[in-house]
Amino acid sequence: MDKQKILSHYKENKDVIDSRLDDFEKLRDADNKRLFKELVFVILTSQSSAKKSWKATEKLDELDLLESSEKEEIARILELHDIQYERNKASYIVENRKKLSQPTLTDPSGNLKLKDRIKPDNLDQTRKWFVENINGLSWKGGSHFLRNIGYGNSFAIISSRIVSKLYELDYIEKLDQPSDQESYLEIERKMQDLAKETGIDVKALDLVLWSMETGEVFK
Repeated sequence: MDKQKILSHYKENKDVIDSRLDDFEKLRDADNKRLFKELVFVILTSQSSAKKSWKATEKLDELDLLESSEKEEIARILELHDIQYERNKASYIVENRKKLSQPTLTDPSGNLKLKDRIKPDNLDQTRKWFVENINGLSWKGGSHFLRNIGYGNSFAIISSRIVSKLYELDYIEKLDQPSDQESYLEIERKMQDLAKETGIDVKALDLVLWSMETGEVFK
């Protein structure tokens, strides 16, 4: 693979990529419930297929289980959709909802307050807060979540596919997945370098590399 192939693929798929990015950006205006659904989806994608994770999330939403404390029922749905570590992830969903619904001085209700945690003028700090405080969310997950709700345009989603592509292009020397904040941000800078050299925004570049691997533009 070379940069020209990346550029060609982007040009061929630009309309669908731009459309998907527009969908993400529209979620900036979504309510807390919809944003929590996106957070759940991203948590489920850890070591599980994105498509299966979205189907599982849709089913949980349909059954009103995104608002439930029934961990066993949530885990059952996740297992039916082949989601790995379903019991742990069911616990994450319930615990994160509780954490994001804690009363505050400005909103003493028990409603979700996820939007209050997003600071558009300080997205680096926003990502760091989500990674450090949301159960089951890695640096990759934090970046993925913010990208999917229209924020963090310079954030890279460092999946194994992205690591493989950067390695093929000699942007990184090892195929190792980032293991901590420092190594994650180091590889993210490499992705940003590739974005500058190809003229493709990081948010679009992730979809380009993903679709080159999978044959489709997804989430």
